[in-house]
Amino acid sequence: MALLALGAMPVRAEEEQPATYKWTVATDAVQWALLGCINASVEYCPGENWGFMAAMRYNPFTYLRGTEKQTQLRQATPVLGVKYWVDAPYEGWFMDGRVLASVYSVSNVFNSGCFDGQAIAAGIGAGWCRVLDERWRLSLGAGVLAALHDTTFYMGPVCGRISGHKRGPSLLPDLSVSINYLF
Repeated sequence: MALLALGAMPVRAEEEQPATYKWTVATDAVQWALLGCINASVEYCPGENWGFMAAMRYNPFTYLRGTEKQTQLRQATPVLGVKYWVDAPYEGWFMDGRVLASVYSVSNVFNSGCFDGQAIAAGIGAGWCRVLDERWRLSLGAGVLAALHDTTFYMGPVCGRISGHKRGPSLLPDLSVSINYLF
């Protein structure tokens, strides 16, 4: 009788494990807000806590205001990084480090002047990743970059006559608000 009762009990299927995604692609809203900087990143997490990231930021746009007023925050910036996830990849808190190189040209953004140059930088940061659903995440991050730059400053709002040159170190903030898609 006991065997009949056991045979009639429904067999419980193994509990479904959540899908494990090793890759994500993302775009950063902060970069888009910087006068339309096109950006994308890809991240790979081969293990339980470590991830590797490659990104590109590119802004070719110049905005005209009148005949001699132009505004631009042009850049081409490749980024490589490593990320440590405290709990699990793409969930919760993380710490990261990154290196980048950048070529830039800025006009009428921070003041009425124009400057351009190139920089290399290394940075550290931390952030938090919120699960939106199975494949989508919202990631918030903040950090600091230590940069070595070579910048030329120009008189007026259009890059023309040189007014100065500066080469040396700088500390820069690095903020991000990214939407991530896992696969």
